[in-house]
Amino acid sequence: MAPLTLHNLHVSPPCRLVRLIAGVIGVDLKIEDVKDVFKDMKTPEMLKKNPQHTVPTLEDNGLCITEIRAIAMYLVSKYAKDDSLYPKDVNKRVLVDQRLFFDQDLYQRIASILLPKLHGKQSDPANIEKVNDSLETLNRMLDGKQWLAGDNITLADYAVAVSLSALEFDPECGINPTNQPNIKLWLSRVEGSHAKYGDNLKELREALQKMRQK
Repeated sequence: MAPLTLHNLHVSPPCRLVRLIAGVIGVDLKIEDVKDVFKDMKTPEMLKKNPQHTVPTLEDNGLCITEIRAIAMYLVSKYAKDDSLYPKDVNKRVLVDQRLFFDQDLYQRIASILLPKLHGKQSDPANIEKVNDSLETLNRMLDGKQWLAGDNITLADYAVAVSLSALEFDPECGINPTNQPNIKLWLSRVEGSHAKYGDNLKELREALQKMRQK
């Protein structure tokens, strides 16, 4: 099978999730790193493939897919050896979908406090409160459970964990997911679930360390 092409921004959490899922299910990716999203993804060629001009963008034999969760669902549905990460059974799959929609909101809330810092501004305290509210919700979701959706790890667990790792971009924001006991135990389980997750997280932390040393 020819490698799939991923238009990728290295430290981007959405791109990291796609690389993680591909690694977990054993799919080779040809990585095309994007240096400037606003330029590289707005060429006539790329706009034809992806009118949203966003990363990640996945190309598979002429099929162009955008939106992080859609890409992850596609990879598992087409290439995984089984459906444990994204069940075919509708009653099981809808639980994963619920948590993936929760993750979409969670990531946007996290982004709302990180983006101002990238421009040298202070985060709105109201947005920090919203993130903490989401963490309290997540902690309740995990009450008495090992995983977010069902009896085994799924796309939902990996997606939410990667979103939370984005908080490491700004350790001074005052938000620590591990202050929530259920989240702390769950993150430990996710990290130990597959070597690829540990590698993915290590890669992020090494990249952040280099960025801070500049």
